[in-house]
Amino acid sequence: MGLRSRTSAWVMLAAGVSGFIASFILTIDKFKVLKDAGFTPSCNINASINCKSVMLSDQAEVFGFPNSLIGIATFAMMVLVSVALFMGIRFPKLFWQLLLTGTLLAVVFCHWLAFQTIFEIGALCPYCMVAWVATLLVLSVSLRELLSIKQESATDERAKEAVEVIRKWMLPFHALWALLLVGAAFLGV
Repeated sequence: MGLRSRTSAWVMLAAGVSGFIASFILTIDKFKVLKDAGFTPSCNINASINCKSVMLSDQAEVFGFPNSLIGIATFAMMVLVSVALFMGIRFPKLFWQLLLTGTLLAVVFCHWLAFQTIFEIGALCPYCMVAWVATLLVLSVSLRELLSIKQESATDERAKEAVEVIRKWMLPFHALWALLLVGAAFLGV
């Protein structure tokens, strides 16, 4: 397994596990809140960092069920993808294109949710923010893998160099993006 694949596998594993755990805890806490209105989730710290306010909002059930169930399913799949990468499986370009498309939709959804929690609900959910960052990491891996495939098939040396520079800086760029997203959330509340 090359360094590129190993890095992608580790980043995907970190994103999948952290996103899955955050989504799982949110789902369990949501069920506990629905069962007992007096239940206080572990992520309720103060009025600004308050999962309960977020999980009881309409935005927490956009599709008629808790959004965290989507996270459980998708982040579990990302763990499987990371295991496959560790095993040396090379996914075709179409796989990465489909993963990128789905992840782009998820990133738009996460940004909409971030806006809603900051400006409409007025409270932050730490577990939600973990899922936002994990989604950006999956986006980073998807783009990185697609750029690597493009680089392998490029014939022009300048195009190969350009793809290498973009691919090399993809993860730091997305880490900064995640930091700015979470930082903006804290400044907005």
